[in-house]
Amino acid sequence: MNINHFEPEIEEKILARGANCFSKGSILDFWSEKPNQYNAVVDGSIRYDVEICLDEKGEIIYHYCDCPYDWGEYCKHEVAVLLTVREHLAKGTMLKQEGQKYGLRAMLSRQSKDDLVKLLCELADEHDLREAIVYHLDCDDDYE
Repeated sequence: MNINHFEPEIEEKILARGANCFSKGSILDFWSEKPNQYNAVVDGSIRYDVEICLDEKGEIIYHYCDCPYDWGEYCKHEVAVLLTVREHLAKGTMLKQEGQKYGLRAMLSRQSKDDLVKLLCELADEHDLREAIVYHLDCDDDYE
């Protein structure tokens, strides 16, 4: 099965669910530790680790997801990552450095604590998230 034409080999329902994960931005991290080996963290009911390996011709030679899905060969998380890999290859984008993660989690982890606090406060004010953040952190709203 090739990265450029894998859709016919995957159950239609799983393909649609994977495409939905891909389009709604469920890929939290995406990186390559070795040539043609792609790893991702996909947000689902919990976070799932996915690995996809291709040969030099783009054939999918290995795929893995740690989710419990066992009704077929591919799960929706793997489909989302296959779509991400294909997009990555089509755009010709290069990862800055082998093993360097990118994505939301990686971008946030590179920020200072002060910058993250400032960002959260700005987003809370702009998007009416203050109550949700306060509730989630189980603290009062008496501080700025």
